[in-house]
Amino acid sequence: SRHHLRADARLGAEALTAALPARTKMWRTEAMASRIRDSKPDSHVFEIEPGLLDPRDAVEALENRLPADWELVNSSGHCSWFFAQMPSRPNERFLTIREFGAIGNGISFSMGVAAARPDRTVVLFDGDGSLMMHIQELETIKRHGMNILIILMNDGAYGSEVHKLRSEGLPEDGSVFGRPDFAAIARGFGLDGQTFKSLDDLPRRLEEFTKRGGAAVWDFHVSDKVVSPTIRRAHPPGKHAKA
Repeated sequence: SRHHLRADARLGAEALTAALPARTKMWRTEAMASRIRDSKPDSHVFEIEPGLLDPRDAVEALENRLPADWELVNSSGHCSWFFAQMPSRPNERFLTIREFGAIGNGISFSMGVAAARPDRTVVLFDGDGSLMMHIQELETIKRHGMNILIILMNDGAYGSEVHKLRSEGLPEDGSVFGRPDFAAIARGFGLDGQTFKSLDDLPRRLEEFTKRGGAAVWDFHVSDKVVSPTIRRAHPPGKHAKA
């Protein structure tokens, strides 16, 4: 059977929440909390090409310097694993997106947070392939004066796909697209845009952004050789050779 509901978005969501039965704790146990809390940082060694960053180093620097009261939104995709390694951030200010398991929806979530909390600075952690799916929404961010700092882990590819293809020994051409000049694209929409090929300028640029406010796109050029533990477990290197 089909049912049609029509309501104000907020009132409808509140009514549905009240009507639904409470969920069990499922996997959200103390044991899981301890495992997350006590897990050691990934220390696997990768060879990083000159002029590129290790995404783990970039996230560690951001973790140490981003103000504690900023609202953080973690998009989907390979880059989201690295951004999730920020243990000092309270869950009330760290929104993780896993609905549909799809990339491309991070910018819409961050705009929602910015609209709901206009007095806060919102940080969107995203990947280059993901942002390009809806990059025209930079115009919306500019038009509505939203305070959103978009931080990209730019590996010039669809990260999850390129690592899976390499694991299977398949051509990766279809998942690699190079590195568009996101800083220039941001400036074309009237926003600030910065490119990071080292972390030396991070303190200064963060101070400038904090004083200025508004919206910006920070493009971190990272190596596509760094593979998250999740991908390494599911798609180990050389997997195709063992088949």
